Amino acid sequence: MAFSNLKLIVRKTRQDLVKSRQNMLIVTAVLLLCFLSIGIGFTKYEDTSLKVNQYRKETRENWQHRPDKHPHRMAHYGYLVFRIGHPLSIFDNGLDEYLGNVIFLEAHKQNTANLSEAGSSGVLVRFGSFTSAFILQSIVPLIIIFLGFALVVREREDATLKILNVQGASEREIIWGKIIGLWQFSLFFLLPVLPVIFIAAVLSGTAAATDILVRLIVILPSYMIYYFFFCTLTVLISANSRISSSALISLIGCWLLLVIFLPKGIQFSAQNLYPTPSRIAFETIVEKDILKVGDSHNPDDPHFKHIKDSLLAKYNVKTTDELPINYGGFVMKEGERISSTIYGSHLKSLRLKYDRQQKLNEISGFLNPVMSIKNLSMSASGTDYFSYQQFQEQSENYRYKLAQHMNDLQIENISNIKPAPGEKPAVVSKENWQKFPDFKYEFTSLNESITDQVISLTSIIFWLLLCVVLIEFNAKNLKLI
Repeated sequence: MAFSNLKLIVRKTRQDLVKSRQNMLIVTAVLLLCFLSIGIGFTKYEDTSLKVNQYRKETRENWQHRPDKHPHRMAHYGYLVFRIGHPLSIFDNGLDEYLGNVIFLEAHKQNTANLSEAGSSGVLVRFGSFTSAFILQSIVPLIIIFLGFALVVREREDATLKILNVQGASEREIIWGKIIGLWQFSLFFLLPVLPVIFIAAVLSGTAAATDILVRLIVILPSYMIYYFFFCTLTVLISANSRISSSALISLIGCWLLLVIFLPKGIQFSAQNLYPTPSRIAFETIVEKDILKVGDSHNPDDPHFKHIKDSLLAKYNVKTTDELPINYGGFVMKEGERISSTIYGSHLKSLRLKYDRQQKLNEISGFLNPVMSIKNLSMSASGTDYFSYQQFQEQSENYRYKLAQHMNDLQIENISNIKPAPGEKPAVVSKENWQKFPDFKYEFTSLNESITDQVISLTSIIFWLLLCVVLIEFNAKNLKLI
C-alpha cells in the first residue's frame, strides 16, 4: 500500500466532509447539545452535592445532639448515609438514576438504598438520560451513517472509483482512505467535549484532578475505537451496495438493531435467565432463616437459652442479674452477628444472580460494540453497578460497627438490674456517640472498576481487530464499476 496515495485519499475524504457547510452545522449542533447537557449535568450535580452535604451535616448534628440514652435505643434510632456520584456522572450518569442514594442504618436490619431519581421520574427515563455520553453513544453513530453512507457507492455510480484505480490507488487504499477520513471527521464530535467535561468535573471539587484525567484517558480511546467501528461499518456497507439508497436503508437498520433493539433484548434476556426476588420476598426469606438460627428478642429461643446457660456456668452464678456484664447487650450483640451473617449469605447469592446478569451483558459486547462502550463508559465514570455495590458494602460495614459499638456500650456500662421507679434510668453519656466517627463514602478506584470490566475492555479491542480483518477482506473484493 503506497502511503502517499492513502494519505491523499484520507485528506480528500476529510476535506470534503469539512468543506460541507451542512456537515459543520451538524457538528456545531451536536457539540452545543453536548455542552448544554454538560451544563445541565454540572448544575444538577452541584445541587445534589449541596443537598447531600446539607443532609449529612443535619444527620450528624442530630446524632451528636441526642441526649444521654440507653445504647440499644440509639442503635434503633439509626443513622442516614448518603452517596454522591463521581463527578464524571456529569458526562455519563450510567445507573446512578436507577439506584438509590440514601440508606437508613439501624440495628438488626439491613435496609436497601432509596430515593433514586428514576423512582420519581416518568416513563421517559427508560429511553435514556440527556447526557453527553448518550449523545456520543447513540446520536453520533447515526450522524456518521448519514455522512458516510454514499462515500463509496456514489463514486461507483459516478464512475470515479475506476478513475482513482487507474491513477494508481489500489482497492485497499480506497477503502482504508475513506474509513480513516470519515473516522478523523467523526473525532470532531468527541475531542472538543472531553476538555469541557474535565473542567466541569474538576470544578465540582469532589474528586482529584488526576483521577478525573486518568478516567478520561480511558474513555477517549474507547470512544475512538467505537467510532472507528461505525466508520468501518458505514464504508463497507457503502462499498457492497449497488445504490446509495439501499446503503442508507441497510445502515439505518444496523443502527436500530445495534443501538436500540439488541441492548433492550439483552437486558430482557438477562432478567429472565437469572431472575431475582422482589425486595419483600428477599427480606422475608432472610427473616425466616434468622428465626431458624436464633431470635434474640425471644427469651425462650433454644440458641440463646444455650448461651444463657453457658454464661451462668462460666461466671458461676444463678441468674443473669448476677452477671458482671450486661446480659441483654450480649444477646443483642450475638443477634446482630447472626442477622448480619445470614443477610450477608443471602446477599451474596443475590449478587451472584446480578453478577450473572451483568456478565451476560458484558459478553454481549462481543455481539454488539454498543454494549462494550456503554459498560466501559459507565465503569470509567464511576456510575456502574460495581460502584453501587461498593456503596452498599461500605454502608453495611459502617452499620455493623455502629450496632456492635452500641451493644458493647450496653454490655460494659448498663446494669442487669433494672432501675427502680424514681431512680436514674439506665443510660450512657451522649459523648459515646459523639465520638463515633461519621460515615465517609469513598469512590471506587478506577483500577477496581476496570478490573471488573475486563470482558468489556477485551470486547472493544476485539471489535478493533475485527474491523481491520473486515477491511482487508472487503478491499480484495471491491467492485470498481
